[in-house]
Amino acid sequence: MGEITSLTKNTKEFASLKTTVPMSFVRQWALTEKDKLYWEWKVVDGEMMAVVTKHQPNTFTPSLKKKKTRNC
Repeated sequence: MGEITSLTKNTKEFASLKTTVPMSFVRQWALTEKDKLYWEWKVVDGEMMAVVTKHQPNTFTPSLKKKKTRNC
């Protein structure tokens, strides 16, 4: 079962967008304010897919170690 969320502009200065995390994710992962989500991109049958997991502090995240990221 899926859920639909709407995107809104994050700030006037940047083109990034933000969305609301569905309540089913919040409950499943016991998310709270300031928690971080790890987004991984995969191609499956020629389609781009996003795999989202709750980021666990002090764990190795390969793509975060390869490039510089902005602190969120």
